[in-house]
Amino acid sequence: MQLWPRRRVVGAATAVAAAGFVGLAAAGTGVAQPPPPDPCSPAAVMRVHAGVMTQMADYLDSRPDVQQVFIDARSKATSQERHAAIQSFTDTHPDVAAAFQNIRRPMHDLMTRCNLPMGSGMMDRGMAPGQMAPGATAPGQ
Repeated sequence: MQLWPRRRVVGAATAVAAAGFVGLAAAGTGVAQPPPPDPCSPAAVMRVHAGVMTQMADYLDSRPDVQQVFIDARSKATSQERHAAIQSFTDTHPDVAAAFQNIRRPMHDLMTRCNLPMGSGMMDRGMAPGQMAPGATAPGQ
């Protein structure tokens, strides 16, 4: 009756192997996970900025009349004149002003949450979040 002890050996080996796999799986869950990324890092700010700019581009593509205001504003001599042209348009088109505000909301919320100054100049020469939008100021102004 050698068959019985062989079954015991095979059964014991199988149990040991199964316990080893369970132990490895449990050990894998005990490994420390890396901390979540900093929601206020420059990379996070740029991701939000990119999303806002993509939404603004989509909005301008859907509204050629509004896009034309920005095209016309580019021909102004100074940043103050460019800003005034856009501001004048949004003052007389509250629907556009509201759309701009909604589009910029994620950037505004991030800047508030991370205690960053608005138009902080993380990108310079007028490329900071919302530089072309009404209410934004260019670096040094």
